Amino acid sequence: MIPISFNEQQIEVTSNHFIDPEERFRYKDAKEYLPSVYGTYAKVKKNIILFIISGLGFLSAFDDLIYAPALSAVVQDLHTTETLGLLTITVYVFASCLCGLIWGVLSDCYGRRLIMSFGLSGFVLSVIGSYFSPNISVFLICRALQGCFICVTLIVGQATIADIYQPNERGRAIALFYGFYFVAALVGPIIGGPLSYHFGWRSTFILVGFLAILLFITYILFVPETQQYLIVCKYEKAGIKLLEFDSLVKPILENPCLPLKYLKETTILPYVFVLAFGYVSMNVAQLFFSIQLSKAPYYYKSNLIGILYLPMSIAKFSGSIIGGSLSDYAAIKYMKTSQIDEGHVVPALLFSILTPIGLIIYGWSFQYSMHVSLPVIGLIICGLGQTATRPGIYSFYTIKYQQYSASVTAANNFVQLLLTSIMLTFTAIIVESIGNGLYFSIIAFGNILTTIVPAMIISRKIRLSNISVKHP
Repeated sequence: MIPISFNEQQIEVTSNHFIDPEERFRYKDAKEYLPSVYGTYAKVKKNIILFIISGLGFLSAFDDLIYAPALSAVVQDLHTTETLGLLTITVYVFASCLCGLIWGVLSDCYGRRLIMSFGLSGFVLSVIGSYFSPNISVFLICRALQGCFICVTLIVGQATIADIYQPNERGRAIALFYGFYFVAALVGPIIGGPLSYHFGWRSTFILVGFLAILLFITYILFVPETQQYLIVCKYEKAGIKLLEFDSLVKPILENPCLPLKYLKETTILPYVFVLAFGYVSMNVAQLFFSIQLSKAPYYYKSNLIGILYLPMSIAKFSGSIIGGSLSDYAAIKYMKTSQIDEGHVVPALLFSILTPIGLIIYGWSFQYSMHVSLPVIGLIICGLGQTATRPGIYSFYTIKYQQYSASVTAANNFVQLLLTSIMLTFTAIIVESIGNGLYFSIIAFGNILTTIVPAMIISRKIRLSNISVKHP
């Protein structure tokens, strides 16, 4: 390894950023190679970064779901109401949707590493506050802060993946990220139920805090800065020009609300609703699951409720991996045959059909107090469909808006989390008025409507592209 001069220090290009020969591009009439920013990481380094980032994605869901089976215990211990108990989840989600916009803008401007480190520091402090909360008011504040800081892992994590992986590899990488995220849905309730049952609901925050500190240290030690503009400038100062040097512009700090402008883009808008309605549906059903099972005729304890989350969580993990793999396969196929980037989305739309089917089974099973296996089957189908949908659509987003991938991700998460927080606030009241069956059937119908326009757009693009290929 040959050291080069950079910022008056001798550093090795291969220490954190490695020029991978397989990803180099040759000048047309020159003898030297022009490496891509994607090739500045050795394959092993990419895998390490992806593993750690995926671990932080795991932490995000784990923090939310380890607490879910203990919701009824929190209501009893803090002497509050079921509505305020659900509000502890609502403020968490609402804070996540608002603060995600801020983290996206800041990380696009100042880099991934600084913003991730700041967010994780704040998260650890908020977890400590939740553990020592003496009443529901303080607990609500601490839960809001938890949601505010933990969402940095989703926003910056997916942006980091877009920084280091080529578009035709990105679906599988994002699928692994969401695979870890949904594994937390497997581990969280299973651990959280028995833990809160034997040691009290506060014990769940001890485990979350320990895991957050461990991942924070690992991130600091092994994950370098990956923001593409900063990396390109670093290499340029070191005398190495990367392929993306002329295409990237210096980022500026924008109004945190400006990422919402991407939502009106015609390339994004149709898919925003597919993700948002599916995400809301899955989370409302999942979080309402523990409350339903604690009532008549089930009367399940938190430890048993945690175990019942297991099959749904396996379905989520499987859906994410399958959806990501098929997304990359479809992207390569449609890029060769039709020359369109929307190939990533085709498997996503097919899997999205499963979400309303699962919701209908789930809602009417609870409506008629059927055996618990039926609502569990409904959650499995719903979770499989929704998680298989996400990798392809997010891959498509980051390809279209590479340099602003964090902002685009934040804007989409804002819509999803905002709708989730609103729905959670009113779910208990609406279900009491119209029943589980009708309520979740209405949500299922909304999911069906959201897929119609994207399906028409992609079908038209494929058809027009095929015509242009046959008749150039």
